[in-house]
Amino acid sequence: MNEAYYRFVPREFLEELGKKDISQIELGDQDQREMTILFTDIRGFTELSEDLSPKDTFDFINQYLGIMEPIITNNNGFIDKYIGDSIMALFSKDADDALIATLEMRRVLIDFNEIRESEGKSPIEFGTGIHTGNLMLGIVGGYGRMDGTVVSDSVNLASRLEGITKHY
Repeated sequence: MNEAYYRFVPREFLEELGKKDISQIELGDQDQREMTILFTDIRGFTELSEDLSPKDTFDFINQYLGIMEPIITNNNGFIDKYIGDSIMALFSKDADDALIATLEMRRVLIDFNEIRESEGKSPIEFGTGIHTGNLMLGIVGGYGRMDGTVVSDSVNLASRLEGITKHY
């Protein structure tokens, strides 16, 4: 059962909270620490999805996220959450891990786009925001529905940095 839960709540998230398994999680569990936060977002996703059926949009997102996830994991990060076509990942060891992951994601995107273009589809692009700072990592929500997340000005800044890549 724990293995199934780890697909929804990353093992690394539990480890950061000092928990051995999901059954130990309680609403309000939290820990303050310094981490690197990485946000990515596909540019023009709304317009892209308008030309796709809901199923094709869903399949596209899963294909894209499926190739990006291992890159984050292989660089000592873990995905905190998917927000539609966006990824929010955390890196606790070294900020350079987030930078290396982003560079690898860019390299993989080139191959991904070559396949898309060979299928007559337009290439995609993504923006990235990375910031290192203090944050609170923990469990929020209510007793009927909880979620692990991170909150702080550092998280907000990483998100804003990603947002301005639409213009710069």
